[in-house]
Amino acid sequence: MNDNNTLLKVENLKTWFPIKKGLLRKTVGYVRAVDDISFQIPAGNTFGLVGESGSGKTTAARTIARLIPATAGRVYFDGKNILPLRQSELRKIRKDISIVFQDPYSSLNPRMTIGSIIAEPLKVHKIAAGSELIGRIAILLEKVGLSASHINRYPHEFSGGQRQRIGIARALALEPKLVICDEPVSALDVSIQSQILNLLKDLQEQFSLTYLFIAHDLSVVEFISDIVAVMYLGKIVEIAQASVLYENPLHPYTKLLLSAIPKPVPERKKPSESVPAAVSAAETCAGCPFFGRCPIGDDFCSKNVPPLEEKATGHKTACFKV
Repeated sequence: MNDNNTLLKVENLKTWFPIKKGLLRKTVGYVRAVDDISFQIPAGNTFGLVGESGSGKTTAARTIARLIPATAGRVYFDGKNILPLRQSELRKIRKDISIVFQDPYSSLNPRMTIGSIIAEPLKVHKIAAGSELIGRIAILLEKVGLSASHINRYPHEFSGGQRQRIGIARALALEPKLVICDEPVSALDVSIQSQILNLLKDLQEQFSLTYLFIAHDLSVVEFISDIVAVMYLGKIVEIAQASVLYENPLHPYTKLLLSAIPKPVPERKKPSESVPAAVSAAETCAGCPFFGRCPIGDDFCSKNVPPLEEKATGHKTACFKV
């Protein structure tokens, strides 16, 4: 199943959460957080997953990492479907998949030293101990732009950007193949964001890493990604090479997201557009999920779900009007 140097292949992945009501907690519906998505990531590439808050990006990533149970679908990592694996079997896979979390404050245990935080995965997987463990921690700290002298300090002694560097060092401790970056710069100042993004790119080159990069900021995704997929209400509505998607977006939702990016040209004013508010993933729609906000949708769109189809070489979108 591992074709064309594909490290991660997701097929028809669904993650639904039941909505329960009443004294008997009867299931009356589902929140379709991830609703039948498919994509693949070639080894050594950065795959950007973008969309508004609530579009299902983080749920998709956590399902792939087996932190949330999937409702249906398949996730092939390095050629093996990891969704049916038992915990004992999954343990062997876990060291090859790591996560950099969004919040650099809550993702680090305030009662543990930096050395202990980075050492924890190495101890759990019995990779190193004693002086070898200390040496590996020191190297990791230096790789992310910190000093080995920080090893006995606590998280509160560091800034937000430094804490995220610590989180990145922890993620790299087991020398993973895939790193899931869950909005790793959204909680940081703009001046620090560029430093972290450049660090991630440098580390990718040094360690031959593959990234699944989640963000809602399309300018950030454009800078770091090779391939970009746009999610809306649990579905992928467009996917293409980053350069192609930004130069020629096809789906109305992608165009809407790109139009919201501020342009550093004061004299050029964009006409303001009135866009209906987003609906909930719990609300069902007989047709296109974007129909209620789409400026070009018609009656046919309201009754039929558009498939994700290739409209140009390597450029897929889910829209009847393209």
